[in-house]
Amino acid sequence: MEEKALLKDLLSDNPELRENATHALWNLWLGQAGKKAESRIREGTKQMDMRQYGLAQQEFENLVTNYPEFAEAHNKLATVLYLQRKYNESIKECEITLEMNPNHFGAWNGLGLCHYQLANYLVAIESFKTALAIQPFAEFNKVYIAKCRGQLN
Repeated sequence: MEEKALLKDLLSDNPELRENATHALWNLWLGQAGKKAESRIREGTKQMDMRQYGLAQQEFENLVTNYPEFAEAHNKLATVLYLQRKYNESIKECEITLEMNPNHFGAWNGLGLCHYQLANYLVAIESFKTALAIQPFAEFNKVYIAKCRGQLN
């Protein structure tokens, strides 16, 4: 299924259709640079999941060097930087991801999380709102919009 149809399915009232579309989009994005790059990004993700952040960061940095147009490699690098509290570096990688893939709800969410951690609440709200426009049933973004508004009051 093509990306446009999957993005449309994220707007559906059918939770199963939305969940399937979400998984299909992640798989599509992970595979955009070919099988070798996909294998490497999945390995880096496993390292990140095991909290081997240094190893994962190195893998993702190598991927963005070898595949500079691979949006998901930039997104995973942003994620591992966020997990290490390197918020400004993570923001840069989120922005690169979004230049390549403006519909990347994960990168919009990550951008919002970084700005939230840096107390840039208005910018964070806009990032979460953009993520919600793409994925309107993602409650996580609504929760963070409320948290940001709470910090502004």
